[in-house]
Amino acid sequence: MPTTPALVSALRELGDRPAVVADGRAISGIGLLLGVSPPGGLPRALARRVAEHAALPPSAARAAEQRLRYWAGVLGTPPIRHTVLHPVTDLAVDLALATLLAGGTVHCGDPDQRPEQQLRAVAAARTTHLSLPSALLWPLSRQPDLTAHDLGALRLVLHVGPEPRQEDVYTAVDALGAVLAHVRAPDSNAEAADRRLRADTENATAAAWKHSIGITAAQVRDFGAQLDRAVLAALLHTLQQSGVLTDPARGHPEAEVLAAAMVTPAQRPRVARWLDALARHGLITRQDGGAQGPVFRGRPGKAAAEVRDTWRPAVETWADGLGPAAALTRVRRDALRLPRVITGQEAPRPAATPVRRAAARGYLGAALGALVRGTAEAHQGPGPLRVLELDPEGGEPAVARALAAATRPRHAVEHHAVPDGGRYDVVVATVTATPASAPASASASASASASASASASTVAATVAGEPEQEVTALVRLLSPGGRLLLLAPTAEQLDLLITGDVHGPTARPAEHWRAALTAAGCPTVLTLPEDEHPMALLGQRLFAARVD
Repeated sequence: MPTTPALVSALRELGDRPAVVADGRAISGIGLLLGVSPPGGLPRALARRVAEHAALPPSAARAAEQRLRYWAGVLGTPPIRHTVLHPVTDLAVDLALATLLAGGTVHCGDPDQRPEQQLRAVAAARTTHLSLPSALLWPLSRQPDLTAHDLGALRLVLHVGPEPRQEDVYTAVDALGAVLAHVRAPDSNAEAADRRLRADTENATAAAWKHSIGITAAQVRDFGAQLDRAVLAALLHTLQQSGVLTDPARGHPEAEVLAAAMVTPAQRPRVARWLDALARHGLITRQDGGAQGPVFRGRPGKAAAEVRDTWRPAVETWADGLGPAAALTRVRRDALRLPRVITGQEAPRPAATPVRRAAARGYLGAALGALVRGTAEAHQGPGPLRVLELDPEGGEPAVARALAAATRPRHAVEHHAVPDGGRYDVVVATVTATPASAPASASASASASASASASASTVAATVAGEPEQEVTALVRLLSPGGRLLLLAPTAEQLDLLITGDVHGPTARPAEHWRAALTAAGCPTVLTLPEDEHPMALLGQRLFAARVD
């Protein structure tokens, strides 16, 4: 013979006694079973759930009541006069039904009332149990007229929300004289997405760890200082060979320096950046020259052999496990070619990546691959995972390897190199120099609607310019819940004055990139490596951000 569900039995036992009180009107246990419902969201939701529960077969009812029994155990022994100050949520309904299962009475409060009105209602109901969002509890417990309300019956306060601050808890306990129990709010989609991103980032850190073995912060700092010193010496020597910037007593307008060094129009932006860097780092001085522009003064120059010797400390530190020899050799050889390049006697070689990025490539590649693979394996569909990889250098091999290794059917991933007009689950981008054919002012919104026929320079322009422009354009390419994996320079890389694009890279501190990503609509932004990690000193970081 089928048994009666426990909730139905509890309501029958209440009989004509109040089960739910809302807006001054009481509904008995029998009334709830008969479908009586006063106005208001929570009372209606309760009546609906009671009706659904009464219609369940016994086995299903017992399963549904397991959760209610847990909350009834939290509430404790009768008498229970439970004021529920929640908006209509599944948890609010569960807490109210658990009260009824325990033989108590539910008082439906109004979370939108002023705190003094809520306190008045709690006191009038002789409330023994109060449940409410944490955000309501803190101002309620700090009401100046709190002692004017008789809260002597109050035994337990359940507050639902994020982990509380201890000072808020102490204040509430002292003010209300009741036991406080914190209930973590049920996970939202955003919280679940944050948790997955943090877990994937932790996995990425673990995957990249081996690439930083033996590298210390002191080693990275020493190499950076040695490399910058050698680069600046090479730049100044190149210009001084033309007879300028050798006498501190003589000033040279920029135009005079360019003319003396016979710099071609195409190379003038590069040499202008040299002068700026040399002045900022104290190798020359800069003064306001009025209408003729800045005037620069130099210092006695070094011999060519002395300039070549400035590379030796950097070479020795680099050779101690920092990176491949070819990366630094490229910079040293290109430094010797500078006099011929700026005069047009020799064509410039294709731009190279920063030397310190070569040292970080293994770490960042492993981290990026792990993040892409984690995203691919967690993708639920319904369509394929759409990945856009905007990298003017031809793509990061770690991304392709990660997608191939993901434990999903190969056809479940679409890997794009240029935008096709749609939205993407993952966008991988690398901030590089501004292309000469695509100025930094290129429209950010154009990238979201770019067709598959977009040129390589237009694609590169998506990640060139001011951080706000760059990240806004990239975020617009993401589907809801999508992830942006952005490789960006966070410190000046002076070697690019020799080997980089004439327009230069866009380097900003890590906090600038994080702020730009947040402003563009990314509520969660994580950074690899972390700020205190030795690899972070290499000036190239991976930002993992998500959109809602």
